Amino acid sequence: MGFKVLVLLFGGALAMSAAEPRDLKVFFQRTCAACHGPDGSGRGSSGQKLPGRALSDARWQSKEKDSDLAKSILKGKGGMPAFQAQLSQAEVEQLVAEVIRPLAARKK
Repeated sequence: MGFKVLVLLFGGALAMSAAEPRDLKVFFQRTCAACHGPDGSGRGSSGQKLPGRALSDARWQSKEKDSDLAKSILKGKGGMPAFQAQLSQAEVEQLVAEVIRPLAARKK
């Protein structure tokens, strides 16, 4: 009986670690900021223009649906690679809602 409890506890720990939420702000900084800028401005830390769209542009964001942004992230668009192997649909939706959308609100 002790062995069964240990297996159940160990199996539960594995399931919990697999289900732990990813920090999508960190994902953005490590993966997206190289082209979109750390603040989503489309510019690098030294002000140089980067190849990615300025995600902090409120006018552009107002024209884009969350579903279209998610599709672009998952499948890629133009020169942007697809991230469907790295992110689930739910993670992409969270990335759009919690990381990308707020970039326009923070722009000064």
